[in-house]
Amino acid sequence: MSTDLTPGQHALLESELQLNRQRLQAALQAQRGGSDRVAHAAALLEDDPAEHRPDRELDQARDDHLLVELQAIDDALRRLRTPGYGRCTDCGAAIPFDRLQRQPQALRCLDCQTAAEAAH
Repeated sequence: MSTDLTPGQHALLESELQLNRQRLQAALQAQRGGSDRVAHAAALLEDDPAEHRPDRELDQARDDHLLVELQAIDDALRRLRTPGYGRCTDCGAAIPFDRLQRQPQALRCLDCQTAAEAAH
């Protein structure tokens, strides 16, 4: 656990991450209609005529987005169990708790996140 967070803050962030994880898993299941990724993609190809290819691509893009978000949550849960959680990966400064509350999977402080986004 990070030394910058109180036990209560740590518990709150872990709870928030777990709730977000459950929400994303439910959204992914709804997106796929209860199927796994491969079965869902196969069903889209079988059931959807060629003129609906953009719809299939949008469906797969939504699926990909949910998977990326889920991975970020899982990564944050792993980091939460390590001493470095809550520290900026770029500058090492403590990420303010209010930022972590809004985005518990944050890797950077606001200044470094702004700089990273400007660089891209």
